[in-house]
Amino acid sequence: MNKIQAVTVIIEKEGRYLLGKRSTWKTTAPGYWCPVSGKIEEGETEIEAVCREAFEEVGLKVKPTQKLCEMDTRDGSCRLHWWLVEILEGEAFIKNDEHSELGWFTTDEMALLDPTFHEDLNLFSSLTQSANKI
Repeated sequence: MNKIQAVTVIIEKEGRYLLGKRSTWKTTAPGYWCPVSGKIEEGETEIEAVCREAFEEVGLKVKPTQKLCEMDTRDGSCRLHWWLVEILEGEAFIKNDEHSELGWFTTDEMALLDPTFHEDLNLFSSLTQSANKI
């Protein structure tokens, strides 16, 4: 079975990260607080998918700056490619029905959200720890 390839977009502003609460009708992670993410379309590069997903879901024009990692979803059906981005233009808003809520959170605040994926929280925590060492 071929794994679905998807991008996860890490959007940070002033020490806070953008998460959306996925709409409850979604088949994947309904109701979970997650970063912007989506499938890589056929013929599309990861960088193109990152830019498209950020604009389609939250109205931001972004520039991918660093690929952080790749990891499989818990069920193994999807390979997530995690990218850190710089905001070029726009203010985040709910642009379609992917999310029911959006918010900017510190890693401490993320830990209080429910439900979330502990894998996501671990990655965000490692980013914050790295930033604090600089």
